[in-house]
This record gives sequence, C-alpha cells and structure tokens, in this order.
Amino acid sequence: MSSPRFLVAFHSSEGQTAKIAEHVGDILALRGARPDVVDAGADPSPDGYDVVVVGDSIHVGHHSPSLVKWLRGHAAELDGRPSGFFQVSLVSANRDAEHTAAAERLVQELRDQTGFAPDEVAMFAGALAYTKYGWLTRRVLRSIAATEGGSTDTSKDHEYTDWADVEHFANDCFALLSSRPSRAMPDGISP
Repeated sequence: MSSPRFLVAFHSSEGQTAKIAEHVGDILALRGARPDVVDAGADPSPDGYDVVVVGDSIHVGHHSPSLVKWLRGHAAELDGRPSGFFQVSLVSANRDAEHTAAAERLVQELRDQTGFAPDEVAMFAGALAYTKYGWLTRRVLRSIAATEGGSTDTSKDHEYTDWADVEHFANDCFALLSSRPSRAMPDGISP
C-alpha cells in the first residue's frame, strides 16, 4: 500500500512561513507520509491528497490575498477533507491572553472569508527579517517590536518560531489520517 499523501500549501512573504511549511513536510516525511510542499500561488489542487495542511503569514493585520483566493477557489475539494492550518505572525510571539485572542481573531476572520474550517489549527510566532526589509518597513516594525517586547536590533534578523510547537502540529496533522476511514493505513504507519 502506498504512503499517505499530504499537500502542504502555503503563502510566505519574507520566507518564515515557507521555512515552517518545509519543516512540517519534513516531519510528515519522517512519519512515512509523502508530502508535497507547494506555494499556494502555484494553485496546487487538493485532489488526490489524504490530508491538506495550509499555512499563511499575517501582514498588516490580514491574511494574504493569494492564500484567501486559493482557499476560496478550492473550497469544494477542501470540504470534508482532513486539514490543518497554521498562521504565522509576530502577534503569536507574545502568548498572553490579549495577543492570543488577537491571533485567534485572525484565524476566525480567515474562516469567515473562505469557509475553510480546518481540523487542526496552530498559531506560530514568525520572525523579524530586518535585513530583508526596506528602510520604512524596518522602522515601522522596529517601533512595533519596541511596544510588543520584540527585538529592536535592526542589524540582524530575529526568529521567534518555536520549532517544538511546529513538530507537535505536524504530528497532530499526521494523526488526522485516522479521521479518514475510507483509506486503510499502510503497513508500518500509524497515526
């Protein structure tokens, strides 16, 4: 029997969401799955996949238009299919109640915009890629970081992603295979 197939579709602006998507794919592969990690801008079809994992970054308080478009365009294929979603934002770097509620509102906003209702949801802190930003963006994000407790050292990049949380999410997504009774698990693979 063949290995279970996972689509990991994502949108990334500065690369942190892509890095997280690749890591999710690596963990799934270690579990025996065949993951395809694809930028949602390439319009990958969810058909033929056992589980779909979607990732997006937050910029200026919103999800990316390209990922919203992809979710809307594939709503029928995603409906009823086991799925996971991860959101990457600096809001999630601070885990107090106020910031967690703000991150959860962004997930709900995406659900309202697209109808996408994933089985697993994770909210990861991203990175401040100061070295990749233009002067104005660097200044704005430095000001935001100063009020939110992030690093204001613009001479280097700062990563806030908790990789253990990413691995936990990937394993939870792998476990979604057990929620799809129509496909038997291949030998040697267990959710």
